[in-house]
Amino acid sequence: MMNSQDVAAKPTPRDTVSGSINPKAQAHVYPNQRQAWIVVAGMALTLFLLFGTTLNSFGVFIPPITTTFQSSHEQTANIPSAFMLTMTLAMPLAGWLLDRIGPRAVMTTGAMLTGLGYVLASMSQDIDSVTLAMAVSGAGVGASTYVPAIALVMRWVELKRQGLALGAMLSGATLGTIIFPILLTHIIELYGWRFAMQCIAALALLICVPLLLWLARLPSQPLPGSEAHTNRQELSGRSISQALRLPRYWLWVALQLLMTFSTLGIFINLIPYLISVGYTPQEAAATFAIKSVAGLSGSFLFGLLSSRWGIKPLLMVGTAIGGFGVLALLLAHDPSIGFSAVLVFSIAWGATFNLVNQLSPMLMEETVGQRNFGTLLGIGSLIAGVGGAYSPKLIGYLLDTSGSYSIALMLCALCMFGAMIPIAFQPKRVPVSTVL
Repeated sequence: MMNSQDVAAKPTPRDTVSGSINPKAQAHVYPNQRQAWIVVAGMALTLFLLFGTTLNSFGVFIPPITTTFQSSHEQTANIPSAFMLTMTLAMPLAGWLLDRIGPRAVMTTGAMLTGLGYVLASMSQDIDSVTLAMAVSGAGVGASTYVPAIALVMRWVELKRQGLALGAMLSGATLGTIIFPILLTHIIELYGWRFAMQCIAALALLICVPLLLWLARLPSQPLPGSEAHTNRQELSGRSISQALRLPRYWLWVALQLLMTFSTLGIFINLIPYLISVGYTPQEAAATFAIKSVAGLSGSFLFGLLSSRWGIKPLLMVGTAIGGFGVLALLLAHDPSIGFSAVLVFSIAWGATFNLVNQLSPMLMEETVGQRNFGTLLGIGSLIAGVGGAYSPKLIGYLLDTSGSYSIALMLCALCMFGAMIPIAFQPKRVPVSTVL
């Protein structure tokens, strides 16, 4: 437990409800920042293991599962779709519970469900059983990663370092994407996909559960009636009903929906696509890793820039770069420029695809404040995730009907460019360094 000296006042003249600069606003109060960065590191490790082995590695499981059960592309695509659907359904509940009872029980239970789902999937004897088991695991990941982790980090870290902190935390998931697809591909080739899923379950149950029991906690609250308690109450922001009536909140949801749909379509199908145009499974997994190295660099670069430049223009530029990267991927089959096209995609899309998760929560906070941040982040993520969950299924359908990934890739690029429209209507988040 932290003592009263762990709480330090950090002045910032920003009104978190309206998003405007308010020179008369009282000091914001932030916890001890050394403790805060330990929490960031713990959440990064959690995302490294849970996201890295599950959502970010689905592509390596699709070919062997399809072969085992002789299923169609659309049937196999139901597995990540079910995972995403239950993951997003769990997000608003996780956010609501975090705002009210704290993150420890919520996130720990989620990690346990993740492990249980993979244990059940490894023992399944038909495609429907695998899909159901992955739905269980998806609910666990939703309760233990994105929404609660972001809400937790933003409660701990001071305003001017939030972009960097979220980038560092999300880089854990990116680092998992670098390591686990290659590692799991090797394990699948040697021991089969069932053993690989059992390894994932062991990581969730033996590492993530104890880690979350230790670190998944909110900062100590000041005593009622104290000046610090008063300052925190002023950070409360809007009620849920008020926030849901704001057009800017729904524009933020539209941004999340378009980006989630596009990103999941690429994530789940990148390795199968590269294999279909002539890459070996090892080469495809290596390309996935190169993309993830670029993502790791991009998270830290844009996190550092966010303390000096506006969040909104950074997100606009990053989304445009990512969209052009997807278009470059369309040329992967060309024998003369295919390698260069894949390299361009890996750098451009890899460095920017995660920006929506890193930067858009701070834009939402400008509009709704901190009072119900976890719940509102969960609601928006639910809507975006439900729509995005159908991305793998739709791409599987397009592949079955057209025999080509071209239409699906163009659709993903169009969604990225379309996301720039709701970004343009988001409020500007003035860099803290310009107002302190």
